[in-house]
Amino acid sequence: MALQLQGNPLFSQQMRNLSWLHHSIDSILPGSSYGTSGFTLADFDRDGDLDITISRKEIKGGQVYWYENRSGSWKRHELGISDERQLGAAKTDINSDGYPDLVVGRYWFENPRVLNRLPDSSWTRWTYSGGLSYENHDLIAADFNNDGRDEILSYSQDAGGGILRLYSTIFHQDWSYQDISDTVNATVSQVEGSKGIHGGFSPHGIGDLNGDKFADIIMPAGWYRNPGKNNGRTWQYNPWPFLTGITPNLYGISIRSWVADMDSDGDKDIVYTDCDVEGSQGYWIRNKRNGKEFIRIPLPSPDKPTGSFHSLAVADFDNDGDLDIFSGEQEDPDKGMKPEGMKERGFIWENTGSRRKPVFELRIIQVDNPGWHDIQVGDVDGDGDQDIVSKVWNKDGLYYHADYWENRTIVKQTVKEN
Repeated sequence: MALQLQGNPLFSQQMRNLSWLHHSIDSILPGSSYGTSGFTLADFDRDGDLDITISRKEIKGGQVYWYENRSGSWKRHELGISDERQLGAAKTDINSDGYPDLVVGRYWFENPRVLNRLPDSSWTRWTYSGGLSYENHDLIAADFNNDGRDEILSYSQDAGGGILRLYSTIFHQDWSYQDISDTVNATVSQVEGSKGIHGGFSPHGIGDLNGDKFADIIMPAGWYRNPGKNNGRTWQYNPWPFLTGITPNLYGISIRSWVADMDSDGDKDIVYTDCDVEGSQGYWIRNKRNGKEFIRIPLPSPDKPTGSFHSLAVADFDNDGDLDIFSGEQEDPDKGMKPEGMKERGFIWENTGSRRKPVFELRIIQVDNPGWHDIQVGDVDGDGDQDIVSKVWNKDGLYYHADYWENRTIVKQTVKEN
């Protein structure tokens, strides 16, 4: 009978060799101005591998592209026209036809379902009810009411007093919506120099914090408790027992967040990084007693000064059975975003402890270009581990670009001595 290595007490992880190979998806994106948005990763043509979407704000007022993954090479195709003021995006099957669609601020694009044969086919653009015309900095698809299909959550700092809006997509051509809060900026009104809240729950800051099986929402100043089966009831706002975010800043307090069970104790913890501001730091928050207590633990930082930690993902990058954390500094050269002369870094906080007692050590995987405004994580090459795709927002070099990072990490396992 074959022994199972992972999780067997007779074996341990002896050596990790974190190794990443860089590939270019598109070394020269169309256009010459900042603004690369609409970033998602999914198998849009249903051919068994992962493709990406990207939009460029200056091309036709928001041209969206999808990049066909051809076994490691990438082919760019036009998808449709978005809104140049938008940023966030999500992929989900809006119309339940088995194909991933694309959602951005104000619009969703219907997958034509023939991309494997006709990759340049037109995607139908739909306008949805209640779309926020201001920038939707954060946008995510998730099942908040446990009905088996995704809702869409969006946040816009400049709409109202900062609107956190949840859309129902049951009728895919006629969405309805509920404002969880239209005064999000007020949650930091007492913080000097805050400028409101710029972003918070992206890319995966949603999950069940209080053990009621319904997904809650992470924002910089606190979390919003899902009313669960009491559909239509008010979402309860719960402030954090500590201050988050950095002031002064360019746009407002902003974090990237991810909900996951970091210590394998059965409840959901939180990972977050400061972003959209220099001097960023990373943290994980241990959830105790189903949301009754939160303990914030700083993650080891790269050498100072640091830039904006605008990319974030939690996954088992080294294939040893526990969760690691990726982040990276965005390349944006604006003063207040990236210290002058700093070379942006992509790095992993590797869990070198255990699943129950995580200990995170910093592993820098790249210094200088390409930068890390945003990433998506998935098994791009189909070899069973987690790869990374990345894109820039404001170039720090000659061109705008999108990149693929192949995970070549090998974990050696050895027998423990009794």
